[in-house]
Amino acid sequence: MQVFVHGDLSGQYKIGGLDLWDNYNYFIETGSDDLLQLYKSKEVYSHDWKGQNGKQYDLSKRFFEDKIVTLSGYLIANTKEQFWTKYLAIWDLFKSPGSRLLYSNELEQTFSVFYLDSPNPKRFTRLQEFPDKVVMKLDIQLQVMFMEFESPSSVPQPPIVNAGGNKTITLPTNQLTISGASATPKGGATIIQYSWEYNYSIPNGLTATLTLANTISPKVADLNTPGVYHFFFTAVDSNGKQSSDNMTITVLPEPVSNNSFPYTLPFNLA
Repeated sequence: MQVFVHGDLSGQYKIGGLDLWDNYNYFIETGSDDLLQLYKSKEVYSHDWKGQNGKQYDLSKRFFEDKIVTLSGYLIANTKEQFWTKYLAIWDLFKSPGSRLLYSNELEQTFSVFYLDSPNPKRFTRLQEFPDKVVMKLDIQLQVMFMEFESPSSVPQPPIVNAGGNKTITLPTNQLTISGASATPKGGATIIQYSWEYNYSIPNGLTATLTLANTISPKVADLNTPGVYHFFFTAVDSNGKQSSDNMTITVLPEPVSNNSFPYTLPFNLA
């Protein structure tokens, strides 16, 4: 097996603003071709009129499927201890709740993704290209959610943020951890600040407690009343530019047991 590594490995791919090489010793060899695959069209509404040739199609709006991509690469460590540290860290990254923003320096594009699978891993302890190192071939399969491609620009662009999608809980559960994601469209800037804010509720006047609000994954508690709670997520980069996204937590009432009666029976069952 040959591993082709050229130049500086830093800055090639980032997930959630974290460099995959600097933070996880994970080098991606191939994957950009999959990322460039165009999105598949969803089924177009049509009607087959009996008195006309062919079909009539509604093309006034077009909608597209998400796509699945595979990043093929290698986790490279100096020792077995470092291997397990990096291996468990990258697993923690992908198994955590919410979507992540994947940035490709080669494509100068950011994609909203979440983890699906890691097919056919292979571990190698000694390679000609990496003597005395622990190396694992690690392919990562990701679901890429539909996003429009952006034309690269020399003008610094604001960060791309994702508040992680809407959540639903059912009382008596009244707390959860929410998780956002952010990335910079160009490789030069870095994310320097996160902030979450409880915005408003439907119906009005509901209260919630937000802790760790200046991290990417805060905790929301005291969601004691059924309703829809709106939250605002903002990321600021080192160029001073910022972007925001919002999400909701829907709190459903506690289910009523089928075995309980809301009234007294007019007769004795004994």
